[in-house]
Amino acid sequence: RIQKRVAARDPEAIRYLGDQHYYGECGLVKDASRGFELWSEAADLGSLKASSKLGMAYYYGKGVAEDEAKGIRYLESAAMQGSV
Repeated sequence: RIQKRVAARDPEAIRYLGDQHYYGECGLVKDASRGFELWSEAADLGSLKASSKLGMAYYYGKGVAEDEAKGIRYLESAAMQGSV
């Protein structure tokens, strides 16, 4: 079911799959880089949760090189679209 939604480019399904890769859940091997790829795709498609996750990860350097400026850009983008 999730694969159908991902194939249909549903941003929340892509974000969810990114979570599973990033955290190594639902039988998937932990793969932060694949998680980031999926979160980036989901954010580009309008997922506020994905933008927030990317922002926090970059800001604090969780699974990626710390980049506070990039983290703030993602967090601001999500906030401007209504994420709290």
